[in-house]
Amino acid sequence: MAKKKKQRAPVNPELTKVKSVFQRNVDMAYKVQRTHKSDFVERYDLTDVYCKRRIKAVMNLLPKFKERYGKQYPELEMEEDLANIASLPVMTYDSIERSTSLCLGAAFWMLDRAWESETILEVSDLLPESYSGVDCVDVYDTRFHHSVFKKMLLVIQTRYGKDKSKYVVPESIFDKRDPEDAFHKIMALLPPERIELAVENLKQKFWEWADLYFAVLSPMVKELNRLDEAMDRLEDQMREYLDRKPKKPDFAALKDLALMDDRPLIGRLSEEEQMIRQMEGLEEKRKKAEHRVYNLHFVSLSAGVHGKKQIAECVGDDFAEAFCNFRIDDPYEICFAILYLLDQDDDYAWVYSFMTAVVCRAAAMLPWGLELYSEMDDGIWFQDNEWIEPKPFDPEWYETKYAGELYEDDDDPHDVSLAQLVYQYTGAVLPRDMNRFDRLKKELRAKGLKPSQVSTLCAMMNVIGEVSRQRFDFSKYADQDDWDDWYAEEEAVTEDLASENEKLKAELANLRKQAKEANYNLSRENRELKDQLEKMEAGAGELRQELADLREVVFNQQNGAEEEKAEESKISFPYHTSRRLVAFGGHDSWLREIKFKLPDVRFMSDDISSPEIIKRADVVWIQTNCIGHKSYNIIIDLARKYSRKVRYFAYASATKCAEQVVEEEENTDK
Repeated sequence: MAKKKKQRAPVNPELTKVKSVFQRNVDMAYKVQRTHKSDFVERYDLTDVYCKRRIKAVMNLLPKFKERYGKQYPELEMEEDLANIASLPVMTYDSIERSTSLCLGAAFWMLDRAWESETILEVSDLLPESYSGVDCVDVYDTRFHHSVFKKMLLVIQTRYGKDKSKYVVPESIFDKRDPEDAFHKIMALLPPERIELAVENLKQKFWEWADLYFAVLSPMVKELNRLDEAMDRLEDQMREYLDRKPKKPDFAALKDLALMDDRPLIGRLSEEEQMIRQMEGLEEKRKKAEHRVYNLHFVSLSAGVHGKKQIAECVGDDFAEAFCNFRIDDPYEICFAILYLLDQDDDYAWVYSFMTAVVCRAAAMLPWGLELYSEMDDGIWFQDNEWIEPKPFDPEWYETKYAGELYEDDDDPHDVSLAQLVYQYTGAVLPRDMNRFDRLKKELRAKGLKPSQVSTLCAMMNVIGEVSRQRFDFSKYADQDDWDDWYAEEEAVTEDLASENEKLKAELANLRKQAKEANYNLSRENRELKDQLEKMEAGAGELRQELADLREVVFNQQNGAEEEKAEESKISFPYHTSRRLVAFGGHDSWLREIKFKLPDVRFMSDDISSPEIIKRADVVWIQTNCIGHKSYNIIIDLARKYSRKVRYFAYASATKCAEQVVEEEENTDK
């Protein structure tokens, strides 16, 4: 019996096109690698293991690109253009890391979120005991000691294993992840809403950069298409001319004519030469247009580290301004968000292209993003390795010529100095030299700073510079000679004592590890119990409020508590609410009247077609005198699902109900 032929999978033309574009750029990378004898392909993440994931990301996002740009730019071939920009060997996350230390930016963002959410103690327990071997630029922070952020940086750099060449996207990123490692435990301690917001902001910036890119690319492609059409027409004219041109000259007809006066022949040659020159001109213009597109690919993706003049030569002044001043509100957040997306294996991270462009822009905005500080070269603190003496003491900071606090037993306030005001509000003592950076004022003015900005910046640098050079130890070992003696004494310790010391260190490390794990587990359990208790208390409070509202509604209905002639309202209508309120139920006449009084409230009558309305609301109001049981039950279920506060209108009068909403809003504002 003959074997059945295997059915071939249907050919996907889009996938075929994307793969061919990737292969074209990979071949180009291999050519460069052979020429320069480098690891060019691996350095730009174009090996098979990376390309497979990057192609998958392009295919998954391709429908969104077509939907967003297909109608707007019909002249573009989205498969070709997206695959090309996503596979060019221009920039990778690790090349950005090597030049701007984006992982350090992510480390600061994570520590700041832990500080704000009061989980910093649990985070510190999860940090390694040592930060030896960490690759970090020379930097210090006003909030965290260098040992703290360097340990956090080490956790980030080793979250996929120890790979000194790649900290962001090593090949081990495709291995199975350990959800119990320090990085993921710390991630679990960060506020999830801030993580979600960081991801949303990064993806929004991704599309904003894509908008800019395609807006520049479109007219360039139109120009290329126009030149191609002109060249095609000229080629058709040349073919028609060659078809008309005699194959061999008719010498019999020309024998009686002077050869130098053969005007018809000269005319034909002039027409042919003219077409050839036109073709050469079109080819030259097309080469220039292609070169502009080529420059756009490379310059647009690395605009974060290019000058405005260089970008303007490629894309024009307006777009150069847009690329160079592309708005990033929080570069630390962007640095964290890309690490998170990679950890989640998100397609947005793997499509590179506009994502690497945004990350490059953000990382270049970090304090250390473009130029690194060197204490020995700054000329403010050291000159030729010698300490620069401070300037004379400035008494202006200590002159008591400013009004201080006025106390009950004082007739007038005490006069205070600037130094006293600083101490009063911070508890800090000013440096005794507040003029060290005065020599920079002229240089800062030349950079475009205003005089007030120069003075503020110099004072800030002066204080922070002094703080960074605090001295903690003035013991005898502060002298190098004494340090040498101390090291000699250490080397004289016996091997037995050294061995015993190592055993004790190992036991201590083990106990510390156990204590950390126990502390982490207890902290997590306490936090979970606290969250549960707060949710239960909040839910109970809301239920009590709902029950009170319902009791008031029933009482008013049974006892006729609402007067037929309501007193004139003291509240000025229409009243604008600050929170998002949605109301269900109510008769048509009631709705017409109350909508005028509360124009910002969304009145839905009996319409619950979209759960998003309740999800987006802060408070849900219900008019029970005109709403079906089925609709009421659905509304209550959705409000419980999304944890939304429910209030009930206690009256039939639109004015009374409007006053009830106003009272609720004003009590909330207090």
